[in-house]
Amino acid sequence: MYTTRRAYIKASGSGLAAILATSIAPSFVYGAHHAPQKKLGLAIIGLGGYATNNIAPEIASTSNVRIAGVVTGHPDTKGKAWSEQYGFDKDAIYTYDTIEKIANDDRIDLVHIALPNSMHAEFAIKAAKAGKHVMVEKPMATSSKDCQAMIEAAKKAGVLLGVNYRLHWEPHHVKATELLASGAVGDLTNGNYEFSWGYYNGLTGPNKDKIKKWLLDPVMTGGGALFDTGVYPIQAACYLTGKEPVSVRGFAATRHPEIFPEGVEETMSYELMFDDGFQALCRASYSHSFHECSTVGPNGKIEIMPGERGSVFGQSGRGNANPKLLFHNNKEIVLPQTLQQADLLEAFATAIQAGETSFKTPGEMGLRDIRIAEAVYKSACKDGRSVTL
Repeated sequence: MYTTRRAYIKASGSGLAAILATSIAPSFVYGAHHAPQKKLGLAIIGLGGYATNNIAPEIASTSNVRIAGVVTGHPDTKGKAWSEQYGFDKDAIYTYDTIEKIANDDRIDLVHIALPNSMHAEFAIKAAKAGKHVMVEKPMATSSKDCQAMIEAAKKAGVLLGVNYRLHWEPHHVKATELLASGAVGDLTNGNYEFSWGYYNGLTGPNKDKIKKWLLDPVMTGGGALFDTGVYPIQAACYLTGKEPVSVRGFAATRHPEIFPEGVEETMSYELMFDDGFQALCRASYSHSFHECSTVGPNGKIEIMPGERGSVFGQSGRGNANPKLLFHNNKEIVLPQTLQQADLLEAFATAIQAGETSFKTPGEMGLRDIRIAEAVYKSACKDGRSVTL
């Protein structure tokens, strides 16, 4: 099943390069909520379920962002409905063919790209050329080559480029990182990180017609479970340790080939090795729903667990928080539950208003993660042999 992916990696030409020296290690402090002079205008590109249920409902919770326009393939239906619901002018409804015109729209300061993976690079580059700051969904793109092109376009245009790694502001993940950095469990030895969800059950269940099918297209996704939720364990292993892996091993499996086509693995188990001997065991799967985030040292462990109806890595939705719990050696640390998209976009707008030249989760970080994922795929193509980054 890996012939398509192998050809893809070969074509990208940059999946195995060393991690950029400019990759920025995350800092973990709660985002400051400043009182801005004005709210920045946001245009959402792509009005699917993610934009509708996760991004838009939280904008009202920010102090410095407002929905000012949209880019959609359905301007007369979805676009019009959004205009009426969120109160922006109908002439701020753009299509994918007319997106370049936002360059002349002073009502729009930034965009949030909520499109399938394969479309991220194209529209990030177009938005940057139009002079708009860009927030892009994860994974940043389907190849490291595209990630690099996005970074270069943003730098040339003098705009900020951020990747939606919202957990860098989520209190439980922030506190876990602070505790581990302080030596709360000693020198870190191992971590177990998994973000799997029962996509297979959804595709075969009673509501299968409502399940997004583009995840089964290897061209649109760039891969399978690894390119969907698998980025989260990569992220967790990096920010919780404050380090980046030096080698990887990957093992892919598909139990239901009648559902998951060549190039879309159902499960990817992968090992990330760090230069100090820390080992992260990770998994992303469509076969089952299971979430884990535990980091271990000689003096115990720090573990993030799902709260009631919540998920370790899951996002807030429909204006409601996604509950999480944090434990230090099985003792709970009580923290607030937050709206993650609101915190992300407020921090991004604050950075724009402050004239900052980079963002806490920049394009370079997204590029790093795609290079790691490409190396995992290369290892899986070689029966799990170690691949050096």
